[in-house]
Amino acid sequence: QKEGKKERAMVDRVFIARICRILKIMVPRTLCKETGYLLLIAVMLVLRTYCDIWMIQNGTVIESAIIGRSRKDFKKYLFNFIAAMPAISLVNNFLKYGLNELKLCFRVRLTKYLYEEYLKGYTYYKMGNLDNRIANPDQLLTQDVEKFCNSVVDLYSNLSKPFLDIVLYIFKLTSAIGAQGPASMMAYLIVSGFFLTRLRRPIGKMTIVEQKYEGEYRYVNSRLITNSEEIAFYNGNLREKQTIHKTFRKLVEHLHNFILFRFSMGFIDNIIAKYFATVVGYLVVSRPFLNLSDPRHLNSTHAELLEDYYQSGRMLLRMSQALGRIVLAGREMTRLAG
Repeated sequence: QKEGKKERAMVDRVFIARICRILKIMVPRTLCKETGYLLLIAVMLVLRTYCDIWMIQNGTVIESAIIGRSRKDFKKYLFNFIAAMPAISLVNNFLKYGLNELKLCFRVRLTKYLYEEYLKGYTYYKMGNLDNRIANPDQLLTQDVEKFCNSVVDLYSNLSKPFLDIVLYIFKLTSAIGAQGPASMMAYLIVSGFFLTRLRRPIGKMTIVEQKYEGEYRYVNSRLITNSEEIAFYNGNLREKQTIHKTFRKLVEHLHNFILFRFSMGFIDNIIAKYFATVVGYLVVSRPFLNLSDPRHLNSTHAELLEDYYQSGRMLLRMSQALGRIVLAGREMTRLAG
């Protein structure tokens, strides 16, 4: 049984097959409401990435105009930013709207399917009285379904947006600083992702145990309510109090361990996926500027160098952050496996 739990907690072929089977339940047809929201989210993600690139370019020329003391350019590009604010805000909120609606649609589809199976024949009776493999179907059908649907949608957003960012930023950066910079960042992604994935392996199993203890704690409380008359007749309140405290204490101890593990993993994640990725970005973007014989900047003025550096640097910083989000998305996938 322990081996089975370990297997279920891993991101492997079995996990992918199960996710695909569940996705067919949540997205039953090619043309359905869920597909429409998926397309809406995809379009908004593309527009948001283009908005990010435009804001980097526009922000750079605004700062260049300030440093160059050009009142005319400053007013022009600042007005462009003010004019674009409603469109950028609309894109961001359309994206949030699509994500929230998709979470709700997935939950409706999956809940309906599970209740169809749960209330088919005597399944509900067998699960509650004859089969002890699922001791808390109420939690499974309510809280776990909501968490699962939220995790699936968040994973879709957290993977697709960084991948799109990487593709567009690589295209922009290759023409600015050459292909070596983006290639170095991609190599760093592969190495750091492999390392962090191995460190995160216990998360899936710990998530399974957390859900099990949460279900047991909810079960002993619901059992007290259901059998309150019999418990009162036999004066069993002290015994039930001990049972509830024992169950809750077991849950709290596990949550403390989980918090400590996530603290240590968060410390390592931040260093590897965020801060050290930024260091790699600085090393890459500085090469053409520190190389005095680089033909691109031989005849550039100080203002042009500054503008080019800010634009390339911010794009590479955004790309490194996108790489970091992909690395950290593995944590959500491991938790989803649990």
